[in-house]
Amino acid sequence: MKRKLFVPITITLASLLLIGLLIYSIQRHIAGRNFESVNDALSSIIEIQAYAFYNGCLSNNQTYNLVIQGEFAEANALVQKATDSFSLIDLAEIVEGKPPSDSFDIIMDGELLRIECPIRNDDKTAIVPNMIGVAIIQAQRLLNTVSAKDFRIDLAHGRKTTYGIPISANFTGNRLWDSIIIALLTGFVAIFIFQHFYRNANTFLDTRGLESIIYLFEQTERISASHSRNVAMLALFVGKNLGFRGKRLKDLYIAALLHDIGKIGIPNNILTKNGKLDPCEFVQMRQHPAISARILRSFKEFERLSPIVLYHHEREDGSGYPEGLTGRDIPFESKIIAVVDVFEALIGERPYRDPICPLSAFQKMRSMPLDQKIVSLLMDHYGELDGFRPPRWALSYSPWMLTS
Repeated sequence: MKRKLFVPITITLASLLLIGLLIYSIQRHIAGRNFESVNDALSSIIEIQAYAFYNGCLSNNQTYNLVIQGEFAEANALVQKATDSFSLIDLAEIVEGKPPSDSFDIIMDGELLRIECPIRNDDKTAIVPNMIGVAIIQAQRLLNTVSAKDFRIDLAHGRKTTYGIPISANFTGNRLWDSIIIALLTGFVAIFIFQHFYRNANTFLDTRGLESIIYLFEQTERISASHSRNVAMLALFVGKNLGFRGKRLKDLYIAALLHDIGKIGIPNNILTKNGKLDPCEFVQMRQHPAISARILRSFKEFERLSPIVLYHHEREDGSGYPEGLTGRDIPFESKIIAVVDVFEALIGERPYRDPICPLSAFQKMRSMPLDQKIVSLLMDHYGELDGFRPPRWALSYSPWMLTS
């Protein structure tokens, strides 16, 4: 009897041990995949914040002249005021130091991230020697921003991200897929679960990473972020009516969502100014498509979208910017974003003017150097806008805000 029981008991125990080892190895592998996703998302957030700090606070004539003249108290007050709209920055100041050769250097110091930037004039042709702008960010706040609940800051044993933030995976808590594997005791289920979470790890930046970037944009420049959400939904509406499907439709949506991300590098007083911009301010404002494109080119997930974003202010007759392209030289997706961008700007709330009704907006757009086929399509289908439902993959926190 004992011999008869020995074999099945041994097989059962060995199976449980193998399944336990399989679960552990899957957890370790998925943790490694998730680390790469979290690392990419953190790098995106850090670089966007660094670009914003450099372009919005330290690369302008006002700050440059104050520092050159030794007016450090006034310069620091100006920088601190400018960074008040940056939700992640805890402290910003101008100190002595060797200016970085590029736009910024990023240094990890304990649980704090230090961004160091040179101080330059508007056109970036002159630099203040031996002085730098410094911004301090808490690493934990960055981790919270990318919703990385499965990771923690671990100074002693953490694996370092690209910018030196040491993080470790949390293996505490029961996961549903663990329970399923243990309950069914089958390698087929283990493989299925492994594939499911492997796909989730690979698509992290398509959801959480992108959400985190838009969240940071929203905290920094609320008006532009709300405008971008509406533009993205309008672009989806136009794209669907043009027959866009799959990856092309999703790319159009993401490009529209990020088309104004470069405005985090434009001083807030310019973005919210009541009245016409002066020539210097207008030059700075016109930099935002290039800043947006540069940000997207920094991340392999969005690099292919940078031309769409770069050229969304180009016009059919060559009167647009940054390159004065005409007609067929402008990417078609850029033309779509140009049309819905103008439309939303005309019918949306702005601090410097009242909105106009959609019919008046279309009348104005008829005389603008936009792609009139796209204008006509939007106008012809505008009555269907109330019933439009975006695809399920559209970001859940990007609400449909427009009303007809």
